[in-house]
Amino acid sequence: MVLEPDSVSDIEAMKTAERILECFREPLALRQGDVFVSASIGVACSPATDSPSPEELLRHADAAMYRAKDAGRNCIALFDASMLERATQRLTLETALYRALERQELTLVYQPIIDLQLGDVLGFEALMRWECEDGSTSSPAQFIPIAEETGIIVPIGAWALIEALTHLRTWIDAGICPETASMSVNVSPRQLHDPQFVSVVSEALSRTRVQPQQLWLEMTESIMITEPEQALAALRRLNTLGVRIAIDDFGTGYSSLSLLQSFPIQRLKIDRSFISGIADDVSARSLVKTILAMSDALGLDTVAEGVETARQLEALIDLHCAKAQGYLISHPVAPEQMRNTVISLEKFSQWPKYSD
Repeated sequence: MVLEPDSVSDIEAMKTAERILECFREPLALRQGDVFVSASIGVACSPATDSPSPEELLRHADAAMYRAKDAGRNCIALFDASMLERATQRLTLETALYRALERQELTLVYQPIIDLQLGDVLGFEALMRWECEDGSTSSPAQFIPIAEETGIIVPIGAWALIEALTHLRTWIDAGICPETASMSVNVSPRQLHDPQFVSVVSEALSRTRVQPQQLWLEMTESIMITEPEQALAALRRLNTLGVRIAIDDFGTGYSSLSLLQSFPIQRLKIDRSFISGIADDVSARSLVKTILAMSDALGLDTVAEGVETARQLEALIDLHCAKAQGYLISHPVAPEQMRNTVISLEKFSQWPKYSD
């Protein structure tokens, strides 16, 4: 926190913040080598009239700092009234999220992953939903980043792992899906850096009697780019268990081919943004074809995400993509609806047409 009594305008205060930010651009010379540190700065000013209290001024600066973080970090944001409302909403959501797990407000829904040539259900992806105590619903795009930042994602992720594998075991025992069916569960960087995470995964597999090779842990490309050494060590330990690793939303994270080679990855999930244009856009089709060829050359499995039209499905089959998921195949469904969902997919009349 910096108290700056000499600035008489917002512009002068912002200039002071810019000088502070500039100081961070120089590396810190440590014995182990140079270390680069960035800063996110929130600026709040106290006008001559109708001045906020010291506590209010600090809250305003804090709200502006979060806006700077949201803008990509290593930048400056000046407080305005809309930020305070947003900060209040975030605090309310964060407080409710702490209690969501014990109140059983979090649930999982599941989207089938199918073999594109045969139409068989090969596995499922678990997706989290939150119905708040007041009856409203919160989007994963809203609450997952907060859970990640606060660390709540660690217990929530452990619960999701057990819940998803328990449902898979139930479906296998009931004959709803094959004995070899797999479950894909999303994993955040915070979970991967938790020293207990590998033990959590091992215990979940043991308790549910699911084979390690039936569990896919999905993570984004950013894990390979930020703190790659930590991530690599954790993924290698998970691979030792027999668990398989998938890169979700592939193509949006700017990972290099060298990272794909060095990380123990067994599957790429092609992002929906590429699949959406595959039927009409030559460039999109060529890009998906390239990803499939690269994946095949590296010996990786591939799944196309976000398949929503029959033409997209046909294009993927023409390109020899092995697996897919999306609304055309099935929306995410509650666990008790999975039997009817799998039966309806077995009767899907379009598969013979496209597999000719």
